[in-house]
Amino acid sequence: MHYDGERWSSVPTVGPADDSWPEVPIEAVPGRLFKGGNALYTYSDGAWQTFELPPRVDIRDIDALSANDAYATGMQYPVEGGHSVTYHWDGTTWTLMEEPPVRAGTDTAKIAAVSPDSVYVAGWADDGASPPVPSIAHWNGTAWENVTGELADLYLHAIVPDGRDGLWVTGNDQAEPARAEPVFWHYDGTTWTKEVGASAPDGDTQWPSYTFYDLAPADSSGAFWVVGDYSTPMDAHGDQKVHGLIERSTTASTEAAGR
Repeated sequence: MHYDGERWSSVPTVGPADDSWPEVPIEAVPGRLFKGGNALYTYSDGAWQTFELPPRVDIRDIDALSANDAYATGMQYPVEGGHSVTYHWDGTTWTLMEEPPVRAGTDTAKIAAVSPDSVYVAGWADDGASPPVPSIAHWNGTAWENVTGELADLYLHAIVPDGRDGLWVTGNDQAEPARAEPVFWHYDGTTWTKEVGASAPDGDTQWPSYTFYDLAPADSSGAFWVVGDYSTPMDAHGDQKVHGLIERSTTASTEAAGR
């Protein structure tokens, strides 16, 4: 659907719909719509353009700086034996970039473009026997650098630039000892800092029960909104409820962000 400022109208689409895994991402900027999945699609002036991808490549996320400058990330499956992929759109076609230097088995499902000289891709690997291993790589316009650093034990579901050359990330924290805390990580360009968000009054305290799925800037100060869910303790019948949760950071300072 397209909204022109006054009304919605339907737009015929091509390719897969968002009804199965992996999800099909879309990204819109003035003048162009981008869509991922098992191919890369662009829509402009009433027409779709399809860019075919190699077999078993799925695009998981797209971020655009303009109609002629966009980035997409995903993976060449299967996870074991596959590798991360990142593509760049120059206004005419998509070009495969160098492979990001992330841990083997990492499904890079998130991307954040700050500028042509600053692009982050992120994801996590899970062997089923240990906590998840997140990975983040940064493109400086010329080459990739792995900037994961101290970031650890996180099912990484969301990233967003902080507006000050840094990055916020979140998801589901699996660090030991297990606590039911909402957790955010901040990267200032050099160092990672782990921050605790606001807990719900009725939230479960038995194990990590907070999961966040998306981040968005709240204003130009570096503050952000985050959406996710949390679990309440099991009742006498063993039932447990999951509730939606929205938080907003009250300061851009790393000493108190996330609360």
